Amino acid sequence: MAKTVTLTIDGTSVTVPEGTLLVEAAKTIATDVPVYCYHPKLGPAGLCRICLVEVEKTPKLQIACNTAATEGMVVHTYGQKVEDGRRAVMEFLLLNHPLDCPICDKGGECDLQDFSMAYGQSASRLADPKAKKPKAIDLGPTIVLDDERCIVCQRCTRFDEIITNERSLVVKDRGQRDVISTATGEPYVSNFSGNVTELCPVGALTSKTYRFKSRPWDNYRTQTSCTQCAVGCGLNIDERYGTILRTMSVPHDDAISDGWLCDRGRYNVGFYGDARRITSPLLRRGTEFVQIEWDDAISLWAESLTAAVTAAGTEAIGVLGGGRLLNEELVVLSHLARGFGLKNVDWRAGRQRQASPGVHGGSYADLETAQLIVAYGRPPSQTAPVMDLRIRKAVSQHGARYITVGPYAAGSAVPSSNVAHTHGLALELDGIERAAFVWDGIDVSAGREAADLMDALAAKGVAVFGYVAGEQANVRGAEALGLVPGDGGLDGRGMIAAALDGKIRALSLFGVNPVLNHPLGERTVRDALERVGFVVATELFMTETVALAHLILPVRASFEKTGHAYDLAGDVIAVAAGHTAPEGTLTDGDIIVALAAELSIDLPAPDAVNVAAIAPIRASAAHFADVAVTGTAAAADAATGLRIAVASHVFAGGGTSYFDTHVAELRPKPSATLAPATAAALGVQAGARIRLRAGERELRDLEVLIDQDAVADVVVVIDGLPEAPANAFTTGEAVALEALVGEKV
Repeated sequence: MAKTVTLTIDGTSVTVPEGTLLVEAAKTIATDVPVYCYHPKLGPAGLCRICLVEVEKTPKLQIACNTAATEGMVVHTYGQKVEDGRRAVMEFLLLNHPLDCPICDKGGECDLQDFSMAYGQSASRLADPKAKKPKAIDLGPTIVLDDERCIVCQRCTRFDEIITNERSLVVKDRGQRDVISTATGEPYVSNFSGNVTELCPVGALTSKTYRFKSRPWDNYRTQTSCTQCAVGCGLNIDERYGTILRTMSVPHDDAISDGWLCDRGRYNVGFYGDARRITSPLLRRGTEFVQIEWDDAISLWAESLTAAVTAAGTEAIGVLGGGRLLNEELVVLSHLARGFGLKNVDWRAGRQRQASPGVHGGSYADLETAQLIVAYGRPPSQTAPVMDLRIRKAVSQHGARYITVGPYAAGSAVPSSNVAHTHGLALELDGIERAAFVWDGIDVSAGREAADLMDALAAKGVAVFGYVAGEQANVRGAEALGLVPGDGGLDGRGMIAAALDGKIRALSLFGVNPVLNHPLGERTVRDALERVGFVVATELFMTETVALAHLILPVRASFEKTGHAYDLAGDVIAVAAGHTAPEGTLTDGDIIVALAAELSIDLPAPDAVNVAAIAPIRASAAHFADVAVTGTAAAADAATGLRIAVASHVFAGGGTSYFDTHVAELRPKPSATLAPATAAALGVQAGARIRLRAGERELRDLEVLIDQDAVADVVVVIDGLPEAPANAFTTGEAVALEALVGEKV
C-alpha cells in the first residue's frame, strides 16, 4: 500500500499519497490553484509561477505545481500574500500581451483572460511600448501561431517531447524574442498536432479549421465517442447553426484516450456538411441513378431478396459489412439475417480476418504496464494512433521494449527493433513478467505465431495481454454480436468468389467499400459485383463500390445517431447524436427495422437489443486467428529480392477522409517507401517516380520516399487510396520496381 501524508490546505485536513504535488492535493477539496504551464499529464515545469501558495514556516511563496505535499504541511491557497504574489506574476505576463480578447479565438475559454480579471492590474505600469511580435504564423497544415499572445508556458513543446516523443516543437531565441517553432524549420506535421491547441492556455496556438468561426458560448456541445478507428476515444462535438465547427478531447477519458485525440478524429468532420453526401435513395436505371422514395426503396429491396431466395435459395444471398454499425444495429441486422435464413453473413470486407484478441484480452492501461510490447503486421501507429501513444508512454516513461515482427517499422517515435519472425524474439523474453502482443488481424499465420507464444508465456506465469488493432471501428462488436457466417455459410472473401462465379443473386452492403479494400483486388471485386443481380449499398458518399450498386440508401454518420459500440479492448463506448443529419437520410438501424417489417421478420424488443449491445467483452474463448472462416486469406509465400508491404495510413481511405476538404492536405499521396540501402541498391532516389509490378498487376506513378527506419528489401505502399488501389497486392510477395524515366514529381 502506498505511503500517505496528511497536511492542511486552507484549514481542511487532507490525506494524499506521498509525493503528491500541492496543486493536485488541493483538488481533493475542490480547490483549483491557477496554472498555466502545469498539466497533470505533462508533469511539473515551474515556468509561469501563477500557482503561488503560502506554506507556513517557509519564508517565500512556493509554486504548487512543483512542491510535493509533506507530513504536517500547512498550506494557504489564498490570502493577501498569495494575492499579491499572483498579481505580480500576472503583471509580468501581461507586459507585452495584446489583451485583444474581443477578437481572440480563445476568448471565453482562456485561462489568461480569467486570471487577469482575478489578479490583473487595472492599468499597465510599463512605460515603453509593448513589443510587437508576428501574427498568423503558419506553423503547419493544422496550426496557426499568434506569437504575440504566447506566454511561453511550453505546454506545446513538452507535449511534443513527453507524450508523442517526436520533439518537433521547440522554443527558439531568448527573452521577449522567443518564439514557438519547429526544430528543423519544416512545417509541424504530426498525427497529434491538434492537441497543442487545446493545451495552449491562451490564444497563441489556434486551429485552422476553427479560427474565427465561433465563441464557445455560441456552440452546442455533445459528448460522444470517436469511431474513425477502433480505439474509441471520448470526444466533444461543438456545433453551431447545424455545422460541426470542432471536436475536443474529453480530459478525464483516462481509461481509453488518456485525454488525447489523433488528428483524424479531431479534424475529419468536414464531410458532415459536404454537398456530395447522398441524401435520397437512388435506383440505377441503365447507366444513371434516379431518386425514389424510401417506401419504394425498401419494398424493392425486400422483393429482390424474396425473388432471389425463390429462384436459388438463401445461399444465393449475402450480407457484408458492419464495422461502421453500432451495436444495436448489429444486433437487429444479425436477427434479420438469421430470421431470413441467411448464412452468408460477414463483416470482413477488407484484409482484416479477426477482431477478438482471444483469452488474453487486455485493457489500455495493461498495455502501459507491459515490459515487452510486440506488434505483428501493421503497427498501431497508423491503425490506432492514440493506442500507439500508450506504447510510446510505456517505452519512454516505463522502460518497455518495443518490437515489430514482419516487414513494417514501428513508426512510433520511440526506440524499437524489428525481427522477421517470432523466433527472433527468444533473447527478448528472459525475465519478462508482463508482455503485450498487438496484431493487425490480417495474416492468420502471424496471428497463430503470436497466440502460441502468448500461451507459452502464460504457462510460465507471465501476465500476457492481447490486442487486435485492425482496419474498421466497431469490428469487435460485429464479430461478437453475430455478423459472422452461419454454419456452412461464406465469409466476405467467399461471397466475392461466389459472386464472381455467378452464384450470388442479391448482395447487401452496409457501409463497406470492398472495391477499394478487399484483398482480391479492385478489378476482381468490380467483376464480381457486376455479376450480382441486385446489389444494395448503404453509404454516405458515392464510393467506388456504391457506384456499382443497383440501389443506394443514404445513411447517417456516427455523430448523427445514438447507441453503443465496442473499442478494440472490449470496452463499451457510448455514441450520442450531436449533429442534425441531412434531411432524407436514415440510420442503418432504422433501415434494417424497415426491411424486417417488409419481410415480416420479428426483431428483438428494444430492451433485449440494449442488453445485448452493452455487455463488456474483455476476452473471449477464442485465440488469435481461431475464428472459423471460409476462403481465409493466406500469407504470400516467402519471397526473395524486393518484397511489398501494404501499409495503413491514418488519413487514407475512400470514404470520410476522401470526401473531406478539411483534411485534404493531410491525405497521403501514392508513394513507395524504401530503406536508404534498398533505394541505393535499386538505383532510385527520393522524389523519383516508379512503377511496381507483380505478374499482371501494377501500381504506377508512385513517389519514392526514403525512411531511415524502413525494413531492408521491402517497399511499403499505402492501402486505401482510390488514385492508387493497392488491394491487388499481398504483403510479402515479390515485386519488380521500374523507374518511370522522364517523369517529374
